[in-house]
Amino acid sequence: MFSDSAKLNGVISTLGPIGTDSDHEARKHCSNVELFPSFPAAAANALETGGYALVPAGYLDFQDGEMADSWVDLHFRLLGLVRIVDVWESPTKEMCLAINSERVQDRESIRSIALHPATAVFARQVTANAEISYFSSKPLAVGAAESGRVDACIGSVDVVASSSLKPVGYFRPTMVWILYESVQARPA
Repeated sequence: MFSDSAKLNGVISTLGPIGTDSDHEARKHCSNVELFPSFPAAAANALETGGYALVPAGYLDFQDGEMADSWVDLHFRLLGLVRIVDVWESPTKEMCLAINSERVQDRESIRSIALHPATAVFARQVTANAEISYFSSKPLAVGAAESGRVDACIGSVDVVASSSLKPVGYFRPTMVWILYESVQARPA
């Protein structure tokens, strides 16, 4: 098993863009990280290159408001192609509910919100009646709120701090991470 105190040799493929929790977590464990638009694309790269793929247990993909993929679906599709190298729990980057002050003045006024599907529970807790737009990463959700496509978002605090959005509530959950390696990478 992988030791948390050591850095991995090789490449970890995971979800981008820069600023995702996956990017942040991967860089804790490896100096060579490649970012992809989806976890299936990251896993395909790990298979092709014999490297690693880092996927959170909370991976959900929504298309047109419907769940299109999840960690368990991806895991089962990869059976026999990859092996689990390690599994661990780690805090996510601090998250916040952030508003576009040009559209709304406070959290009670939020009518629409952008978020990654894994953070929907927070949206239901604080903006129960808001229309939800799903994005494949929190940085993309922040961009949607900043551009004015929605009133608010749930994003990582560091990404929101680089935007014109105003934080109005904070969250700091943990996530379970699964590190995969191609079965072709080394003998079992």
